[in-house]
Amino acid sequence: MNEMRLILDPPARGSWNMAIDEAILRNAEQFGMPTLRFYRWEQPTLSLGYFQKYEDRWQHEASREATCVRRASGGGAIMHDRELTYSFVAPVKDSRSDEYTRWFDLFHETLIEVLASWRISAHLSGTPQPGSHDDPFLCFQRRHEVDVIVKDFKICGSAQRRHQAAILQHGSVLLHQSAAAPELPGLVDLTGQKITEDQLIEAWSEALKNKFARSYVDIPLTKEELSSAQAIEIEKFQANGWTHKR
Repeated sequence: MNEMRLILDPPARGSWNMAIDEAILRNAEQFGMPTLRFYRWEQPTLSLGYFQKYEDRWQHEASREATCVRRASGGGAIMHDRELTYSFVAPVKDSRSDEYTRWFDLFHETLIEVLASWRISAHLSGTPQPGSHDDPFLCFQRRHEVDVIVKDFKICGSAQRRHQAAILQHGSVLLHQSAAAPELPGLVDLTGQKITEDQLIEAWSEALKNKFARSYVDIPLTKEELSSAQAIEIEKFQANGWTHKR
């Protein structure tokens, strides 16, 4: 039977959110089915992409007071504040296969369909124009082919992390402008539509269920996943050696 676990988490600290994603990834093969997780952040948190330099965060004035974590996936920095974050973890036969890049399209195309149901016009970015300068610090000021665009502003982007026989994909939908990133308007700011996090979760999760042709099962995090997440948070995402590693 084709099943997929759905987890809807309350707001949590950044290091815990990152640790949960990684714990699900490390235990995915043993768990045996995909996990779709929606989560939020209890305080404004800047997440650096894996390859970004920690010192570069001080160049962004508005986010200096925000908590900072480092993701295990690449890309630019994300200000997690007035937005919705998702993660999708699935065991796979060969995590090195390029076929799983299709997941970007799957998630972003279903988001575009959901937005269309609210009469919001969104589209994929397409091939970005070549630039002569370095990538901007903030992820939502960067453009990649599969990013979701509304009124010429990026409102959703995603990244992947591959681990042995499983893959983690996570991404964010910017709903409102944050005081810690005032240069980035959110979906509500751009459209005037009062879409809540819960409304988006309900509509998007239904669209993803249909796209994957799977039914949801309500299974909480296992003891192994929780134990793993607790260790990962302490040893990795709360450690300066990880956050300041570049």
